[in-house]
Amino acid sequence: MNKLLKIKYLAATLTVIFTLFSCNGSSNSDSKNDGNAQNKPPEAQTQEKNEDTKTPSEQVIEKQEKIDSDPEAEPIPAKEVLEAYSCPNELKYCTQNDEYLYEKFYPIGWSKNGLFAYIIEPVDEAAGLYFFKIVIRNMINDKEVWSWQPEDEPEKGTVRQMWKDYGMMFTNKLNEYKIIQQKDQKLLGSEFSYKDKKFKVLIENKLETDEDYGFEVVKGTNIFIKCPELGSKKIYSYTEKDYSLCLGKIIQGVIISPFEDRVAVLVKTEKRGYEGPPNVIEEFLVGANLVESFKK
Repeated sequence: MNKLLKIKYLAATLTVIFTLFSCNGSSNSDSKNDGNAQNKPPEAQTQEKNEDTKTPSEQVIEKQEKIDSDPEAEPIPAKEVLEAYSCPNELKYCTQNDEYLYEKFYPIGWSKNGLFAYIIEPVDEAAGLYFFKIVIRNMINDKEVWSWQPEDEPEKGTVRQMWKDYGMMFTNKLNEYKIIQQKDQKLLGSEFSYKDKKFKVLIENKLETDEDYGFEVVKGTNIFIKCPELGSKKIYSYTEKDYSLCLGKIIQGVIISPFEDRVAVLVKTEKRGYEGPPNVIEEFLVGANLVESFKK
């Protein structure tokens, strides 16, 4: 009996020793991993955290910038560039009713140097065709740097179908111009706040009576942006020297760049329909810096 107790006691002792050894090994391993994390410099830890918050398009653009600086680097796989961008959602910039035909607007994103990319679906008044245009616009000088639309408009279509058919071309261009897609872009009103300052965008239209039709049309437009602390400045001026079907222009709102002190001002225009009502609602964009060139 004593011999049996001794065997049981020895077995229990060995079990305790084995358990303690296992726990100690696991603890040392965890401590080692924690130590590795703590030994990383703060900038490395911050970089890892930032990588998690960057959008796929931003990550691809950073990879491309590194490749551009290394002639021997392998190019980014086309599939990775394609997957970094997705078909944008429509931004409904005004309340709609059946009395008008509305151009559709799909913002894609901004670059860090003032470029803004978007898609529009122009109105089909009576042609029975589908119209589409993708644009990358410089919001510093308000000029298109690249745009594309199909040579032969299809009878039917959607933005998603065009993205599916031509997505490789679109994403390559967006990547080339370093457009970073933002999926939650918001249209603020003509009065908005930015960095604790209040801004207001104003428009002045010069109207003249059309001699042929007898109704007023817009023959000139000036757009200003004002800030009580900074003053005001003119950001757009246009005079129509030819025939005009524009019946009115208003400021619909602004889209703020996430990278610069800059906005894209969305201007809504009403144009007389080709054969009369329903009239057509279109939009155009005007860029404005929110810090420079103000005068009191």
